[in-house]
Amino acid sequence: MPVNASETNQIHTDIQSVLHAQEEKIEALNNFIKDKDAAIKDKDAAIKDKDALIFYLQDALKLANARKYGRSSERYSDPNQTSLFDEAELEAQAEEGRTFDNDTGEEVDVKGHKRKPTRGKRKPLPSYLPRETIEHRLPESALVLPNGDRYVEIGFEKSEQLKVIPASVKVIEHIRYKYAVKNKEEFGVVIAPMPTQIIPKSIASSSLLAHIAQAKFCHHLPLYRQEAIWQSLDIEIKRSSMSRWMLIVGNKVQRIVDEIKEQIFLLPYIQADETPVTVLKDANKKPENSSHKGYMWVYCNTAGSIYTYKPSREGIHPEEQLDEFQGYVQTDAYAGYNGLFLKGSGRISVGCWAHVRRKFMDVIKAQGKKSNKLGYADIIMKKIQQLYEIERAAKEAESTPKNTKALRQKHALPVLTEIKKLLDEASPKTTPKGLLGKAVNYALNNWHTLTVYTEDGHIPIDNNAAERQVKPFVIGRKNWLFSGNAEGAKASANLFTLIENAKIYNLKPFEYLRFVFDRVGDAETDRDFEALTPKYASFCVPKIKPPNSS
Repeated sequence: MPVNASETNQIHTDIQSVLHAQEEKIEALNNFIKDKDAAIKDKDAAIKDKDALIFYLQDALKLANARKYGRSSERYSDPNQTSLFDEAELEAQAEEGRTFDNDTGEEVDVKGHKRKPTRGKRKPLPSYLPRETIEHRLPESALVLPNGDRYVEIGFEKSEQLKVIPASVKVIEHIRYKYAVKNKEEFGVVIAPMPTQIIPKSIASSSLLAHIAQAKFCHHLPLYRQEAIWQSLDIEIKRSSMSRWMLIVGNKVQRIVDEIKEQIFLLPYIQADETPVTVLKDANKKPENSSHKGYMWVYCNTAGSIYTYKPSREGIHPEEQLDEFQGYVQTDAYAGYNGLFLKGSGRISVGCWAHVRRKFMDVIKAQGKKSNKLGYADIIMKKIQQLYEIERAAKEAESTPKNTKALRQKHALPVLTEIKKLLDEASPKTTPKGLLGKAVNYALNNWHTLTVYTEDGHIPIDNNAAERQVKPFVIGRKNWLFSGNAEGAKASANLFTLIENAKIYNLKPFEYLRFVFDRVGDAETDRDFEALTPKYASFCVPKIKPPNSS
């Protein structure tokens, strides 16, 4: 039957409606699939993030257990690692302690045999200490035998004991005589002058002030404990008085600290570090919230070290402190130091290999002793160990900075190239939030600064010297916990500076402090204050003697 035009149009319309409906269903289905794909991707990303978090927490837990129960040393020892310079010598040393058959020459495993530990020989007591001799002889009755024979003296045995005499304290009476001309009142009365006192009209002598400062800042003995010790000697010295005295002397030695700073700036490099300290009162803080966290900053090199207190960890503080310094500045990559290295500053950033080593050592500690897998952390640690062997060889040879630079250029640069290749290889294979990922990224992000130390033989391979200078303050902080106010923290920084520099120059801290306190009141010129720095005072102050020296 023929189909008319209207029916044909209706058929086309129906077909179009069906097609349109199908297209809508297909589009809806595609949108549904896209939504499901996006949801799956989101879930995959969430799972990946959770896996990374689980991996990070597992590493953190392993590291926490290793730090709590394992050894704290950061030294990496590999039984298969030989010295970069002394392979033959170490092989010969390795032969020692091995047992061989006398006939066949083959090595014999002696089971169950352990060498008895030997006690080290006791070091003699210092010969400069005063000695009291006590002779012990047998009584006459014990020398005569029943048959009439008699013992005669043929020699003696000598032994030493160390006797302690409690602190010797005495009062110094200053008697100042007055003079006048008889029957001549117009000439007035004259009186003999007193020597200059660092704290006028005070019972505190230079030796007492030196004793208190050494006890607190060198032996970390809080003032309240010192007060109790004085009370046991029937002497009343209140901690408030001692605190006021330390504030006064700490401020009066400021110009000596400034001279030490100038001596440090003469070298081409300087190291910096910082540590927090709680300060109870600060004039710049609101009364209801005056207690805050300040920071003790340390700047040092082989010429000396200086401590400065600042109320925050902001980068403006090292910028102000090192404004006049140009050269290499070695830090721990804290961002607060970045302002030191702006274009035209004349300062060059130097990285710290100890911080790199520490992060890879954390990875190895987290792996545990049972792990036999030799991963990137182990391989890189071996390479870092080689860098330190080069430094050790230079130190043992007492190399000049020029020779040390040549040694690094020849031996360290190839090792650094190998380390960089390993880091680049490991980077895409590690989880950024994992311990290994953090270690790798830290090294790569600071790579340029980590290679700068090869440019100058003066620069150490790491920032450990600055960390060692921070340590005395950290130990003290554990005992006295906080500073009373900002002024006290600044005075403490100055006294820490004097004591730690005395140690650097091998001076007895008490003798040096007494030397300074006796003379600082008469100092006027820069030359006078320079003469009171440990560098020049070492000609006048007794040095620490090793136990076996005379």
